[in-house]
Amino acid sequence: MELRHLRYFVAVAEALSFSRAATRLRLAQPSLSAQIRSLEDDLGLQLLERDRNRVALTDAGAVFLKEARQVLARADKAVARAREAAEGKTGELRVASMGPLTFNFLPACLTRLHAELPAAKVNITEMSASDQLTQVTSGRVHLGFVPAPFPSLGAGKKLAAQLILKSPLAIVISTGHPLASQKSIRLNALEDETFVPITMFGTDAQRIWSQEVCRKSGFLPRFGPAASSPDNLVTLVAAGSGVALIPKIAERMSSPGCITVPVADRGLRYELYALYDDRFPSVLRDRFLAIVTDEAVKVQAILESNGSVTGSH
Repeated sequence: MELRHLRYFVAVAEALSFSRAATRLRLAQPSLSAQIRSLEDDLGLQLLERDRNRVALTDAGAVFLKEARQVLARADKAVARAREAAEGKTGELRVASMGPLTFNFLPACLTRLHAELPAAKVNITEMSASDQLTQVTSGRVHLGFVPAPFPSLGAGKKLAAQLILKSPLAIVISTGHPLASQKSIRLNALEDETFVPITMFGTDAQRIWSQEVCRKSGFLPRFGPAASSPDNLVTLVAAGSGVALIPKIAERMSSPGCITVPVADRGLRYELYALYDDRFPSVLRDRFLAIVTDEAVKVQAILESNGSVTGSH
């Protein structure tokens, strides 16, 4: 039994006429009669009583008509929803982020997407960059946000990567530090300082990144105990445990006891990429990525003007 058999039966049952139903379905009447007989044979039931003058529903036919209408309605609804999803109007978008690196533009992006496509659902999960590579490659995540150099790693090379923004860097420093009054600080001026790294998502990625940036400035940094969260990082810096190197995109609102000072080296940037897999096409993902790109341009302009993006949206 196929859906077409249900449609044929419903047409005959509603018209109580094979000829009128055949006209409505644009079928030859003998063909329609054969299809209904085939359906009754498959079910082992008589659904219609017919003679030369009339067609009527049997008791079984009346029950089957009600159920057949519901099945066809659900099938039509499924087709409509599938088409909406294919057009990017509905469906679920699964996004992975690294929290502080995206909170200055992601909320605005989600607001815009909801305004354009209110029926679409978005699921945001925070995870490490390495986990994002795995999740995007498997198709469990549509879009991830990772910093360089992850797109150039083995797993990242299999994915499409779009540069979202290049963030200037900043130093989180205690207000009592001799350099706290500077408008900007060259990174190599801190080569004798202790750097406070942060362990996020169970990895030392931020420490490795800090070490590589400092190496480009001509020195290898000395690290102290790692912070367990952004709030803990601020607390350690304010307590005099050291300084912290961060991308300006992750700058938080000022906290008592510490201040954020821009890094003067313009050649040093934190590159943030959107990562996705072309093997899993998604109109919804592509629309969201276009919004992200547009919002990131605004954030980039603020960063380059040495303004603060905190609270800009």
